Amino acid sequence: MTAAIATLVIGVILGYLGQRSRMCFVGGIRDFILVRDTYLLRGLIAFGLTAWLAFPILGLFTGSRPGPFASSDVITILLTVAGGFGVGYFSTLANGCPFRQHVLASQGVKSSMAYLVGFLAGAVLFHGVIERLVLRFLP
Repeated sequence: MTAAIATLVIGVILGYLGQRSRMCFVGGIRDFILVRDTYLLRGLIAFGLTAWLAFPILGLFTGSRPGPFASSDVITILLTVAGGFGVGYFSTLANGCPFRQHVLASQGVKSSMAYLVGFLAGAVLFHGVIERLVLRFLP
């Protein structure tokens, strides 16, 4: 129960901050490349610095390596990177990053709601079908 309440509180805080700051990682990179505007890019930089500091600090408290590269297995790391690339690529084709789509869906934008339905259906499809196929062919 404590984890559910903590998740809800952190989600509300992150949602509020994301909505107020218009944070979008894809938009920040796009704006920087096209017009050299760094306003949205600041959110990406702040996120990266926070993760860079928070993961080692959390590791001190838990005694383990948290984060996506906690495993030293090369195949796991490659699949994590490939999955992240896939989410980023298809989110860019859908005109935005997943975090921004969550914020827009909570504001009632129907196209963002449809994006999230597809996003969650893709996650179910991956864990139900694709993951089993990948694990069958791995050593």
